[in-house]
Amino acid sequence: MKEEFNVYLYAVPLVVFGPIFLYILWNFGIRELIKIPGEMRVQKKVDEERAEKFEKERKRKRGVKAIGVVRGPNDSPLGYAMQAVMYAAFALGVGYFAANPSYTFIPPDQAQIKLSISHPGQKKEACVKQSRAELAKLSPNMRTAMKCGRERWPVYIEMELDGKRVFAKTSQPKGLSNDGPSIFYQKFTVPAGKHEITVRIRDRGGNDFNFQRSESITLTGSQIFVASFDNLGHKVTFR
Repeated sequence: MKEEFNVYLYAVPLVVFGPIFLYILWNFGIRELIKIPGEMRVQKKVDEERAEKFEKERKRKRGVKAIGVVRGPNDSPLGYAMQAVMYAAFALGVGYFAANPSYTFIPPDQAQIKLSISHPGQKKEACVKQSRAELAKLSPNMRTAMKCGRERWPVYIEMELDGKRVFAKTSQPKGLSNDGPSIFYQKFTVPAGKHEITVRIRDRGGNDFNFQRSESITLTGSQIFVASFDNLGHKVTFR
């Protein structure tokens, strides 16, 4: 009996005052927390109107298809026909220019001689051995037994063909410190047959040539003959 009384003691106040408490809590607390502010409602309405306007404009320009799918002439039989015509014209153009007009690189009764040389000149300053006193003045990473300058001499090349000088040029070394190779490239078209060719190179100071090669060659029609320099073997090469 006492336990039933205790149950009623807690249940009666909960039933009587519970709804009143929830009503007060709703009106003065929870409703204000979950209520959307007026500015947010206005902004939401503006965004919806803009989205609706954008969708109408998109449909007017592109049709009623989904975004990213553009309705155009490709969707019609005429569009596909025009594509076929354009592709065929492109293929015919590529096929024509792949074989025509005919172009002969070298006439059959002539040959070509190419002078193609990339060669670094000798260094202007010879390497010298540094003394202990000189090494002591340098930072550890700069201490080397030999001191060598970087600048190189320009390279001068002459080429004679059948006793006539057809090429004579001096090329300065490449690079900011003038320590790179000197580069030469020249083409000569000559009649097919026998020729005498001489190439001379000077890669140091003075007037004498320190590399030279002369040879009698026989060139066939449309042949390409190259005069070059082997920097590893230190010699003029013909091939």
